[in-house]
Amino acid sequence: MRAWLAVAPFALFSDAPAEASAPQAEPAWDWASATASRVDVPGDLPTDREVELQRHCGAAEGGLRAVAERLVERKVLGLPYLDLDGLTFAQRVAGEPHVWPRAWIVSGRALDHDATLRKLDAWRASFHDIGERRCGVATGYAPDGSEVVAAIALDALADLLPLPIRARSGTWQTVDAVLRVPASGAEVVVLGPTGEPHAVPTSFDDGHVRARFATDRPGAFTVQVVADVANGPRPVLEAKVFADTEPPRATPNLAAPGEEAGSGVSDRAAALAGMVAAMRAFEKLPSLARDSRLDAVARAHALRMKQAHTVGHDVGDGDPTERVDNAGLHAKEIGENVAHAQSVVLAHRALYASVSHRENLLRAEFTSMGVAVLDDPDGSVWVAEVFSTPLR
Repeated sequence: MRAWLAVAPFALFSDAPAEASAPQAEPAWDWASATASRVDVPGDLPTDREVELQRHCGAAEGGLRAVAERLVERKVLGLPYLDLDGLTFAQRVAGEPHVWPRAWIVSGRALDHDATLRKLDAWRASFHDIGERRCGVATGYAPDGSEVVAAIALDALADLLPLPIRARSGTWQTVDAVLRVPASGAEVVVLGPTGEPHAVPTSFDDGHVRARFATDRPGAFTVQVVADVANGPRPVLEAKVFADTEPPRATPNLAAPGEEAGSGVSDRAAALAGMVAAMRAFEKLPSLARDSRLDAVARAHALRMKQAHTVGHDVGDGDPTERVDNAGLHAKEIGENVAHAQSVVLAHRALYASVSHRENLLRAEFTSMGVAVLDDPDGSVWVAEVFSTPLR
């Protein structure tokens, strides 16, 4: 069972003016036939300008190009920017399996091409992770003549061979992935239409990850590949599979259970703990006792992540079990979720949406938790949740 998981932020850079006109209706979402990466951008689509933007942004990825086109379309229609969950949903619709995306949008009349490239370069240099930089770019024009340029970029740690998005119930699906960074292990976690996330038997050999799972009933399945990389286990790929049901063509409600519990709570760590408690109550699980000693462990690690500007389980201070032991605490099992997000609510939403993180949130054996939320100068938050079985 995967007990330590990290999720990084969605970051949107926008040099585009706020939408002034009334937004139009959201177009229907058209799902790809399969989820896969290392997908070429069709050669007849990009303009010469887009080709140069792509060269400055990173290696082209077909699914990310589709998401960038959607960002341009939304801007032209006056629709709000996509948050992390909306952006991830757009990736899954496009059959794009990577995680931790960043988005960038500029718009205006008679955009200076060289200035736009400099802004793109500055944005691209503002974040870095391990892996290979992948990107999709698109351009378009609003009815008033304004040009819109959008990019979505991420650092790919793995690639996925095609996994069908639509399937028959009662059939077996094969997950076949290749890691692009050093890793000591990997596993595949599946969340079915009902029940809790669970790991499936997974083989890992020289960076090659293989697993099979059954779409054993009608409904939506979420599949996640989790790899043990330099600073701990983290999701590297994700896909949706719909068995005997059609994928949603409208944006679903992406809120996580328990979000309302943090409303009006000024102490953000208390707000997050309240969200977790409400979420577990929603799932009919026993509540977790908040422990001030685990709070201290969580806070020390959140501070280390903030100082290093890195989301991970070991940023020079040891893994979660070592840190709990160093605090003079002992438990049969320790779990940890860490995140960097635009707000506490979005951190909770992202952790719940990730099936491997949800394993920790829903694990019945955990009895205690510690929580920390630290502010970043840019307005975002660094979050650590530490879970344990009974402490001794």
